[in-house]
Amino acid sequence: MKTIETVKLKTGRNLQTVTQSPRHFRRLKWDELVTSGDYIVNENRRFEPWEGPRGFRADSFLKPIYRRKKR
Repeated sequence: MKTIETVKLKTGRNLQTVTQSPRHFRRLKWDELVTSGDYIVNENRRFEPWEGPRGFRADSFLKPIYRRKKR
């Protein structure tokens, strides 16, 4: 099931995203690097784009980081 959702970014811009079910995402392994296009789960249990620092290993973050599965 896909729904279009508008996410308010910290910069004040709106970003329209396609919300997908959790089966379309995988949790990053401890040694994978976090890049743009990765996601975190917010307090409403929805995936939102990660806008923080990139280039760090996934195990250095408090929250789990997710990436879309390749089709």
